[in-house]
Amino acid sequence: MQTYFITANDTGSGKTYVAGILARHFVGQGKSVQMVKAIDCGDSGDATWVQQFVNSPHVTAHTLSRYPKPLAPLASQNCKRDRSDFANLLKSLEWLPSVDVRIIEGAGGLAVPIDPSGLDWRDFAEALAPDRIVVVVDNRLGAINQSRLVHAYLGQLPHAFVLNEIKPVDCAVKSSNLEAYQTFQYKLLGQLKPDSESFIELDESLLFKKSEADSPLQKKPLQQRLQARKEKQIFRRIKVPNFQGNTLHLSDNDYLDLRHNPDLAEVAKTAIETYGTSSSASPLVTGYTTVHAELESTVSQWYGNAPALIWNSGYAANQSVLKLFLSPGDIVMADRFIHNSLISGILASGARLVRFQHNDPDHLESLLKKHCNRKVHVVSESVYSMDGDYLDLKHLASLKSEYGFQWFLDEAHAIGWYGETGSGMAEATGIIDQVDLLTGTLGKALASCGAYTIFREAWMRDLCINEASEFIYSTYLPPSSAAVANAAIGKVQAAGKERMVWQKKARLLRQQLRKQGWDVPGEDSPVIPIICGESDLALRLADECLKSGLKVAAIRPPTVPQGAARLRLSLKSTLTEADCQRILNCFEQNKVSHHV
Repeated sequence: MQTYFITANDTGSGKTYVAGILARHFVGQGKSVQMVKAIDCGDSGDATWVQQFVNSPHVTAHTLSRYPKPLAPLASQNCKRDRSDFANLLKSLEWLPSVDVRIIEGAGGLAVPIDPSGLDWRDFAEALAPDRIVVVVDNRLGAINQSRLVHAYLGQLPHAFVLNEIKPVDCAVKSSNLEAYQTFQYKLLGQLKPDSESFIELDESLLFKKSEADSPLQKKPLQQRLQARKEKQIFRRIKVPNFQGNTLHLSDNDYLDLRHNPDLAEVAKTAIETYGTSSSASPLVTGYTTVHAELESTVSQWYGNAPALIWNSGYAANQSVLKLFLSPGDIVMADRFIHNSLISGILASGARLVRFQHNDPDHLESLLKKHCNRKVHVVSESVYSMDGDYLDLKHLASLKSEYGFQWFLDEAHAIGWYGETGSGMAEATGIIDQVDLLTGTLGKALASCGAYTIFREAWMRDLCINEASEFIYSTYLPPSSAAVANAAIGKVQAAGKERMVWQKKARLLRQQLRKQGWDVPGEDSPVIPIICGESDLALRLADECLKSGLKVAAIRPPTVPQGAARLRLSLKSTLTEADCQRILNCFEQNKVSHHV
């Protein structure tokens, strides 16, 4: 059975009329159609109207719930019942007979609440999982702005638009709307003129199942997908780096240059002699050794004796924590540039992901106001791995005090570089007490592998030990890695005011690169991106840098947005003035030779 959910940016846009046109289309194909009005406010009889409009025995009409007044479902005159309409609506659909096509129409606009808990039609559509959400927009001046809002709100849910010209409108306006739809690449199912009874240029491909219409890459043969990557200059390879002896290595995340530290190497050797080369078991069997416990204790003390847990990787930590602490129906507000591990955890939780503009607390606050009656979580990083910039954490902490959300903070690229003891930006800005769950890495500045999570309350740690599959069922990280991380934390803590020198060096290097004309985001983090634009240019520049003795990473879509390919420089605390000048000379030369 094919299922379509009809909604709109607002009431009065012609949802029922579009449902009727759509029903007539399917009946014309010889299909049986079921018209369902989910909520009928004021006894409008929309489902019956569609049945009469099509005038065919192949159309049946059903209304799931009725409200007495022609107002929003939860208006005071309507909402005087002790039951959850959201759950009952979904349950009522199960009782309806099966047909070829089911068309379900909501009441009012997409964001209209339909449940006392604050759930709206988007939540309904997400739970329904229709083949297509059909969004009806009044084709007039301002239609594109309404479409952009709805498109952002629906996110990854499969949807297409119908431009319904309720009243005659100027041709220039209609032309402008169509041009904007093409520019933003919005899926346009069709258009309707006043009093018309069929779509203009109906795109029938958008009536297919979402797996067929929205995932063309998945439907392509696997080898074709690889070829498409090669053509787009986003094909990935792994290879062993072959550096000359004088190559300046700025493509890893060894920010404090501890990877080859002889003291840490000796610690690893001693740990291997004591515990062997592997933990050889999961942590709940025998993999949790004395050295793992010592590392956990050190990390806990580093964060004021807060509960801590060690993981095999930052990806496992982020994905596990978010899957466990988010629930379906929750709202997760996340910076647009968060790491893939965070996105993966959010999507696996079933919670609704709402993005706020990168490093924009004002946009975040507007979303918090909009969803003030929902359980909200905010997910952000401190230093962003591809842009090297950071959010105003103090501003975010003030928003938490006002709106009371749960805050997840990833500090992977701030550990060691910021804070009086090197524990990150939360320490540097004095907001650590406001963070509910904080993830840090052992594999970057701490020159080991694995990660850790800091919890506001002890029960949170217990929950991960008992229910996080990534923790329970994986062989634990080697004892030597835990020992190295433990020793590295001591070196980080001892660095003290040296961090101010590193930050100053990063700030000056950015300023000098900008003077050369390069687009360089960020302030004083160890991650310096140089935006190139196109993938092929980033690859060519990375090759030229290597020829000049400078190893940098070329970062391409989809890791970064389309048109924002870049070179990524990972600074080290041990860079000398001569090293910095060498970097500047290399980029000055390439700026001229490539006419960038």
